[in-house]
Amino acid sequence: MRFSIVTLGCKVNSYESQYYVEQLTNAGFTQVKDGQDTDICIINTCAVTNTAASKSRQKINQAKRNHPNAYIAVVGCLGQFMDEEKRKELDVDLLMGAKHKDQLVSYIQDMIKNNTKVDTIDTVDQTFDFESMPIHFFQDQHRAFLKVQDGCNQFCSYCAIPYARGRERSLPMEQVVNIAKELEAQGHKEIVLTGIHTGRYNDGANNLTDLLQQLLEQTSADIYYRISSIEITEVTDSLIELMKDNTRICRHLHIPIQSGCDETLKRMNRPYTILDFKNKLEIIRQQIPDISISTDVIAGFIQESDQEFQRTIQTIKDCAFSFLHVFPYSKRDGTVASKMKGELNGSIKKDRVNQLLKLSSLLRQEDMKRFNTIDVLIEQKKEQGYTGYTSQYHPVIIQSEKDISGRYQYEISEIIDNTYIVKGKGKEICA
Repeated sequence: MRFSIVTLGCKVNSYESQYYVEQLTNAGFTQVKDGQDTDICIINTCAVTNTAASKSRQKINQAKRNHPNAYIAVVGCLGQFMDEEKRKELDVDLLMGAKHKDQLVSYIQDMIKNNTKVDTIDTVDQTFDFESMPIHFFQDQHRAFLKVQDGCNQFCSYCAIPYARGRERSLPMEQVVNIAKELEAQGHKEIVLTGIHTGRYNDGANNLTDLLQQLLEQTSADIYYRISSIEITEVTDSLIELMKDNTRICRHLHIPIQSGCDETLKRMNRPYTILDFKNKLEIIRQQIPDISISTDVIAGFIQESDQEFQRTIQTIKDCAFSFLHVFPYSKRDGTVASKMKGELNGSIKKDRVNQLLKLSSLLRQEDMKRFNTIDVLIEQKKEQGYTGYTSQYHPVIIQSEKDISGRYQYEISEIIDNTYIVKGKGKEICA
């Protein structure tokens, strides 16, 4: 049978969709592109904001209209965030929330065999075991992703994730190492450790530093590791020391700040002050001078005044981030922030987003200028040349007449549109 899959939301959703594709293909199903004739429509939903939930519902309704004879399988945060009555109103064939995702294929097979509607959703209020969803091969990619953590206990006032994905849980270290070895055997040269709250990795006996130490020891010297995102409170002295001594851990950390103003952070229920954040950045950079640090920023949060926003702008400049991921604040019913008064006009939020995006471009230029020599993992061959990212996660285009693959060191020719352009010969980095 044929299946199509639509993915909304975060990078973890993208990872999980790729897992579903691998598992369904191995079970004998055939993937088709969204919009093509199909027997099963899978919608991997997001509900982190009201807008995201609305887009998820639109995709579900679109699948019903375009494929009236197909099974509709809805997976992810949307259903988990709904009560039973709202879930029934969706009127889909299979509904799956934060649990049982590793069994999606079995549920689909049972749904087809019995031709019955299935709702697998139950509460996520309690901690439950991590569901292993390993992807064994990433087609045409040297970079692989490995989900090691799920869930969140932080309860930021604007965020629905703890309600939609449940409490924190982690994949046992032994299993992580075994999956990493499988990815190495498939030829992948870089492994990105990912999760909803990756920095909170803890399998009951080992934290993130312990995990990285074991991965470094048990895979070969040409396998590099990257942390997808980490909170400032989770960058421990031991992690900094490990990164300092091991260049196989990429020289980039993505550390969300969300706001550069203490008053705004308090309303967000973020667990640090701006002084805390700046002090830890100083320690990181003292120990790892060649590191680049990027961040997330929410523009136009509840009651954010012009003065608060200007403090955020100044803080971001002071922190010298390498680039910003910028999001306008979007309300999510059921969160603490959704009950606060003082939501900003959409045009104000849009203007602040644009200001932050312009600042991000300037920050990236300044950070890229720090480096004359770069280490880059080659990813794809495109019309303009080979593309990849540096250890600091800056984009690169390499103009080479010979075929190149793997990790290389280059002298920079120029920087155009926040992208390194390399024209000379590079030195292959081998184990």
